[in-house]
Amino acid sequence: MKRRRFLQVLTADATLPLAQRLAKAAGTSYQVGAGVSSTDPYGATQRAITASGQFPNVSGKTVMIKPNLVSPKPSTSGVTTDPQVVRAIVDAALQGGASSVLIAEGGAGIPPANFTACGYGFFSSYDPKVELMDFSQQSASFVRVPNGLTFFGMYVPAPAAQSGLVFISAAKLKTHVNAGVSLSMKNVFGLAVPTYYMVPSQLARMDGHLRGIDESVVDINLARPVDFAVIDGIWGLEGNGPLSGTPVASGIVFAGSNPVAVDRVALDFMGIPQYQIPHLSYAWQKGLGPSDTSSVTVEGDSYTRTSFVQAKTSPIVWRPTPSPNPISIGAGQSTTIHYKIPTACSVAAQIIQDNDQAPAVKVVRNLQAFTSTPAGVASILWDGRDDHGAPVAPGLYLARLLGTFGSGISYTTSWILVNA
Repeated sequence: MKRRRFLQVLTADATLPLAQRLAKAAGTSYQVGAGVSSTDPYGATQRAITASGQFPNVSGKTVMIKPNLVSPKPSTSGVTTDPQVVRAIVDAALQGGASSVLIAEGGAGIPPANFTACGYGFFSSYDPKVELMDFSQQSASFVRVPNGLTFFGMYVPAPAAQSGLVFISAAKLKTHVNAGVSLSMKNVFGLAVPTYYMVPSQLARMDGHLRGIDESVVDINLARPVDFAVIDGIWGLEGNGPLSGTPVASGIVFAGSNPVAVDRVALDFMGIPQYQIPHLSYAWQKGLGPSDTSSVTVEGDSYTRTSFVQAKTSPIVWRPTPSPNPISIGAGQSTTIHYKIPTACSVAAQIIQDNDQAPAVKVVRNLQAFTSTPAGVASILWDGRDDHGAPVAPGLYLARLLGTFGSGISYTTSWILVNA
């Protein structure tokens, strides 16, 4: 990648749509709708959508709804999106004049999507305009969308990238052992094409974890922005989600046009501090939504906040900042990698390479083995050399920090450009 393009990515606000950049600069207010019911997910969703006052204009357009059907389990498990929540979204789209409605999912990436097991079979004969789309059968149809934090571009199914598409995230209200929570932004991670993010013998999208799950969540939301977000909390999930954990009869649905705002309201409902979910902070830094709930108004049904048991996550290591960046090998330059941790933990540091087109992390330099590190700010120097002491070749590298409390590892990365 040329230096000019790399600097454009580093100053990525310039690549945001104008409306998003203006919203970030001016401090837009946001509205989220809430619908409450323990027995009527369809009605609760209708009220949440209406209260949001922001359902998009879908007249004559294709609408794609992405539920969370990661496992062949019913919605009462707290793992998957209630089909009646999705039916309410489908009906809103049809009433709005949508030309077609695609309910799209791909399970864990390789197996067939879990439509039947999750109770979505009735959509096959629901309305001629409604179609179930299995992304796992679309593996040869994908496009690369540029811009991101840890990926310069992400591969998404071509149907999700079509011009004029209205994209709706129909997520689940649940905790997550890697990302802290799985809400409307994390739900979109299921669009990442496994062909490009599968590390052998590991999860379907493991490369997104190895570069930093929080950065990857933001990257996929940049690649396929959410036009409207719905979170199904009729049955939520607490503890070690997204697959294990304990179902919670929350009886609530949230909806709104800004996924960051909707996620922050859901987080507040769950009793989880905002700062504990880094991808929401990174999304705010990219101009995708609010920094907290102070600019968010919740309309619709009244509700009482609850307190979800959080997942046992690995420690947060905030995304590092290499400075200077780029560096010149010929000039003998080094860069200092600055980072912050809110809780004492063991931290390791590496310089890696990982091509966007072929997931295969190559460790170029081990800067620091796991070392007990107190909470606060710290830094590590890289002199532009590999583990053998030789100067690295000019190119793109990732500074990667790893954090652990003793079991499980969190990852975070930032790009470094090395010039000759």
